[in-house]
Amino acid sequence: MGVAVNWGVLQDEIAQACKKARRSPKEITVVAVSKGHGIDKIREAVAAGAKDIGESYAQELEGKYPDIRGLGADIHFIGHLQGNKVKKVVEMADYIHSVDSLNLLRKVHYAALDIEKVQNIFLQVNTSGQPQKFGMPPHEVESLLTTMKNLPFGNVKFIGLMTMAPLTDDEAQIRKCFQALYDIKEHLSLHHLSMGMSNDFKIAIDEGATVLRIGTRIFGERR
Repeated sequence: MGVAVNWGVLQDEIAQACKKARRSPKEITVVAVSKGHGIDKIREAVAAGAKDIGESYAQELEGKYPDIRGLGADIHFIGHLQGNKVKKVVEMADYIHSVDSLNLLRKVHYAALDIEKVQNIFLQVNTSGQPQKFGMPPHEVESLLTTMKNLPFGNVKFIGLMTMAPLTDDEAQIRKCFQALYDIKEHLSLHHLSMGMSNDFKIAIDEGATVLRIGTRIFGERR
């Protein structure tokens, strides 16, 4: 199936999942994750209705940036952000989902300050406890938010929290990770939760996601 058909099927499935969870589809933003796919497919996704495009690698985003920006889509950087790539990513991304330390937060702030920009960020939280996954431990989120408020970091705007569930068929494990992020959101009276991908977005909707990061279900397998 083509990108437009995939997008339509996905929207139907999101609507059904929202109905089951007694939520409105209007609460959900879909970030179409285009890593490994060319601008032609991205153009098809935007034509079908995608308003947000996600990329995971700074170098790949740099190559596609002029074309994506020309399509009028918002750009989300969702991959691990290395310190030496911060300046370039801040220049390109409307949203960064992967801020996971005070040091990285500081670098993002100063990079945004240099170009007189306010950078939207999500804090990435490792709710699975898997050592191979990036993200801060859940118990550190509150202290980092307090530090943000007490430091003159006016060039970053905190949007919400992001997490990645384990790649598993064990629904209970996936649900536990999403519930943990939701609990932090409720405790701290936050709003946006970036969680849920092609294999687990229905569970994420059920557990309160407001931003889904969907790649394969829209674009197919990567080249």
